[in-house]
Amino acid sequence: MLIGNKIKQLRINKGITQTKLSEELAVSSQSVSKWENHITTPDISILPSIARYFGITMDELFNYRLDTLNYKERFIRFMVNNGMLRFGRFTLKSGRISPYLIHSGYNLSGSQISKLGEFYAECIREHGIETNCLVGIDDREIPLVIATSMTLFNKYGIDSSYSVDYDIENKAFSSHEITLITDAFSTGTSLFKAFENIQKRMGKLPTDIIVCVDRMESSESLTMSAKHIIENKFGVKIHPIVNTEDIIKSIESGVISANEYLDDMKEYLRHYKGE
Repeated sequence: MLIGNKIKQLRINKGITQTKLSEELAVSSQSVSKWENHITTPDISILPSIARYFGITMDELFNYRLDTLNYKERFIRFMVNNGMLRFGRFTLKSGRISPYLIHSGYNLSGSQISKLGEFYAECIREHGIETNCLVGIDDREIPLVIATSMTLFNKYGIDSSYSVDYDIENKAFSSHEITLITDAFSTGTSLFKAFENIQKRMGKLPTDIIVCVDRMESSESLTMSAKHIIENKFGVKIHPIVNTEDIIKSIESGVISANEYLDDMKEYLRHYKGE
């Protein structure tokens, strides 16, 4: 990736304008515009300031480590770079105050959806899941379901059907193995509701669930993790691309720059982690 593209990506993810970035770096807004349009490149003396402002290393600014990252690290880096994994203080649907938020299914571009579909398809292949029907929990996951289905065919030769509304009435689909595609869950409330809809509309439950992040949290009243509760109750298998411990390890190893949230991440997991 050209450094101009990298700066533009970081700026957009941070939600700031070219003018704001230029003020922070003490350069003109025209300079930032020229960087991002590949007319000029930043002077070498300002590169440390750019990296420091965005909270990344010089290696990360130039993507030097990208080829050495494993599958999980690549996915975590992808989520951070595209604003899908955010750090701060967030109130979850469960009411818990979390130092991080998974925001993978909203307002994504075509390239982001396409890449996300590749990671989901890779997870399906990695775990040897024999699926021939993909479904999502709600409408915002329709593009993700389609992207995953297309990647399975284009990359692995797996021609899988998909349903966007749980409405498969054709008898030819009765023998299909359903795989549910979703983003993240904490207490599992959304999955319980999805199972009810799928059972009602399709007459059967998924055999597997692909989730981008397992938060590894217990339910409100039990010590077991929501993942294990759902697996035991419904006989399904949940396959996360990554979990919270993977994110913590990525911070510790410098794959992503979020050291200021590391202690909060560890404390949150210690407090809410399920068995």
